[in-house]
This record gives sequence, C-alpha cells and structure tokens, in this order.
Amino acid sequence: MVVDTASDGLLDGPSWSRPGLDVAAGRYPLSVERHVMRMVDHLVPGVTAVTPHGRYYALHGLIAAEAEVRDLTVPATQDLLRRAEVVIATASFAHHSQEDIGWLPRAHGVDALARRLQAGDVELDDASRYGGSGYVQSVWGFWGPYAGSETTLGILSPGPRPAPGPRLDVGAVRQGLGEVLELAAQESLHVADLTAVAERLCVCRGGDQPDGRWLAGLMCADGGDREPDSRAEARRQTVRLLARIVSTHAVTSFTRDVGQVLAFGPFLTADPVTSDVETAAVWRGVVLRNYAVGAWRRLWSWLVSQVDGFMAAEDLAERLAAELPTGTVQAFLDTLPATQDGGGFPVPAEAALRASGHSVPLAELRVLAASARRVDELEGRVRDAFLGQRGIELGPEWVSRRLDEAKPQQLQDFARRLTFDLLARSRRVALSKARRRSDGSMWLPTRLHERGGFLFRTSQEGRGDVGLRLDQLGSVLASAGVLQFDDEAAQWAVTAPGQVLVG
Repeated sequence: MVVDTASDGLLDGPSWSRPGLDVAAGRYPLSVERHVMRMVDHLVPGVTAVTPHGRYYALHGLIAAEAEVRDLTVPATQDLLRRAEVVIATASFAHHSQEDIGWLPRAHGVDALARRLQAGDVELDDASRYGGSGYVQSVWGFWGPYAGSETTLGILSPGPRPAPGPRLDVGAVRQGLGEVLELAAQESLHVADLTAVAERLCVCRGGDQPDGRWLAGLMCADGGDREPDSRAEARRQTVRLLARIVSTHAVTSFTRDVGQVLAFGPFLTADPVTSDVETAAVWRGVVLRNYAVGAWRRLWSWLVSQVDGFMAAEDLAERLAAELPTGTVQAFLDTLPATQDGGGFPVPAEAALRASGHSVPLAELRVLAASARRVDELEGRVRDAFLGQRGIELGPEWVSRRLDEAKPQQLQDFARRLTFDLLARSRRVALSKARRRSDGSMWLPTRLHERGGFLFRTSQEGRGDVGLRLDQLGSVLASAGVLQFDDEAAQWAVTAPGQVLVG
C-alpha cells in the first residue's frame, strides 16, 4: 500500500499499489561483462556500440551552435534537430538509392522513412515527427545515443540539451553541413533533386568535407591532450594500433581480424610501431578476457534454453552433465590444446575450441578452462588487464582454482555443482538490480525464475560477445576520412591523410 498525496500537498488518503511483480527481462544476468566493458570504455572513449556514424557528431554540433546563435527554445531545438536528421537520411538514401553502403550502416531513420523515400517525396513536418509514424521514437531524435560520446569528445557541453563544447569547430561543421540547415527549413524534399547535394551530405562522405577533417583530428587527438593517463591519449593509441594493423594485415572485419592480431602472436611486440604503443598490452589482456566472458554468456544461454515449462534445478544440472564426457576433470584438462607457443605468445586456442564442432556446453567449458590456464601464463600489463579485479566469482582465477580443486572428481559432477553456482549467482544479480517503482510495484530483471523449487523461463537469453567497439571505431574513422574500404582489394586501408594523423 502507498500513500497518495494531492497536488496541494494535503494528505488525500491511502491507495493500493499496482499488484504483481514486473519481471521484464534484464541484461547481463551473470554480471561477468563489467571488467571488459569498463576497460573498453577507457580504451575507446567517445565511441560506443550505438555510434557508428561520424557525421552525426558534426551534425549535432552544428545544431547546438545554430540553436545558440538563434536562441532557440528547447522545443524549437528538438524540431530543428529532427528535421536535420531527416535531411541526412534523405540525402544518404539519394546517394545510395536501394544499395547498402557496405562498409557503413544506413543513415539513422532510413528504414523508418523507407516508404516515403521510395515514393520520392518526404514531407518534413510529417517525417520529422517522433513516435507513431515518425522516423524516430525520441523527441531528441538520435541525439540520445550520441550524447555521451559527443560530451566525452568535447563536441558538446554536458547538459539536457545540445550546447557547443570546447572542441567544437563551428566553422568546420558549418562548411561541411551548412546546407542541411537550408534543406531542413523546406516543406518537403524530393529525392530525385538531391543527387548533387547528396555527394556532400551523405553519411559516407564526411572524409571529403571540412567537418570530417575536423573530426578526424579530434578522434586522433591531433594537437590535443597528450598526457599519458588522459582518455584522449588512450583513444589516440588505440587508433594508432588499429591503423597499423590495417596497414600490415588483410582486414575485412575490425572486430574479427584486428581482434585476432591484438590477442595472439608476436606482432604487438615485434612490430616497430605497435611495440611503442602502451595500450597494446592492455588490449591483449582485454581481448583474451572477452573469450571467457563470451563463454559464460553462451553457457548460461544454453542452460536457460533447456528449461521447458517447469523444471527442477536438479534436472537442469543433469542436462548439463549429460552433454559432457565421462572421466575426471584432470582428464578433461589434459585434452585442451596449447594456449601459448614456444616463444610464450598466446595462440588462438579459444577460437579453435569453438570451431571444433563440440556441443555448446562442452565447447564453452573448454574455452573457460583454456582461459583459466592463461592465469599462470600471462605477465605484466597483459596479465593485469586480463584479470581485472582479483579473485572475483566467475573470473579466470576463480575458474582456475575451482578446476584445480576438482581435478580428481568426475567432470559431470563438477558440471552439476556449476549449474547450481550459476543459478544462485543469477538470482543474486537479479535481486541486486531489483527496484521498487513509483507505483509501488517491483521490477525484477530476469528471464529465469524459481517458484516452489521449480524453474521456468519467460524468454531466451542473449549469447553474443561483449562488443569491443572496434567496428564502430573503424566506421567512425572511415566516415571521417582516416580509413577507407578498398573495394578492389576487398579490405580496409589507411588513407594518406590518415597516415599523417596517426604517425
């Protein structure tokens, strides 16, 4: 029961809260992702998993500057921002028509505007609405996903509305995107009439324009903050690493191909450029740790998928045990491939184990065991970045200790106990995130529930890896002209201006 208070501040009397428990699905049910996510945020500040387009950094800076000059109200600023984003979406569609850019996601809002764009006419008042039939659900358009990154980069100042930040080059963004403001003031846009302007305003053409060249310098910390512990310096070093690997390896996917070089082999220490990049060792530890994080996520997703109707926890434990071979934990560990070569460099054991064709539980448990072996193999900053907070539950040291203690035991018994450990942890994590809402109801973020000793699920768990933001960083750098995709070679390359910026 909650007490309801009238608007005049007088007690109006008691009322019942909304009954029931809201069990909407939450994210990160085992909470194993925190270390990797925190480290990636340090290594790639200003880029997130939802910021693939470099030109939106400049566009939002332009809107902030224009709103300040014209002293716009908040509603007027919101309307101008949404209209400008519709202009960018329309121009990008006009530039690429029905074809995907390939190396860059479509401009924000293109999918929602598809019917209008294909018809050839976009009424700005109608298209720029939020919610319903509009191109976006938020009153601030797509500024929300970019706001934190734009503030981190100094493009915008912190606050509830876009305001120019200390590193916004107003002249550059006006030169590169000023035509957007003129088009945003029109009543309608005709796709067929935008061919010429689309060459300048498409999300893929920032590198050819002043706003892209400004953003490239900002992302590469050109002339900016170079203190060793600064976030700008961490990003600069990451960009330098990425560019060097692109220059020396065949890279078609940043996360896959660059990630492999960061994690394995002697390149980082043998190459004359990367050997001087301090964050290289940190990246190696983070990428290696992410294999273990992904293994826990896949294993948990598999466990939740096995719950059909009401199931006793003991039956779920038996499901996991049945997926594993008989024999001791020691025998299981003896089947693992080598995790380092003769020179002491990590080799891609985890990737090989996932490609081995074994069932998900067996493959991911082997990945966890291989990752645990690295606790005693890695050294220095690599090891520190790999381990993170020492000895935490489900961390590499915890897994190593549990496996070592269980060596004489049967592997299937180990799996049964592990099932109960994971169930208990998921409950603790869900309860730690539970919140009481203003209407008195409780919110419990979980997909797997327990009632009267039985488990049931409300939906499936995700099983993807934690994003390292390398793909997003690559696309932002490409749209700013630092990188380019070579269609003939079908791989990424560093542009001539990019070579100058990254050194």
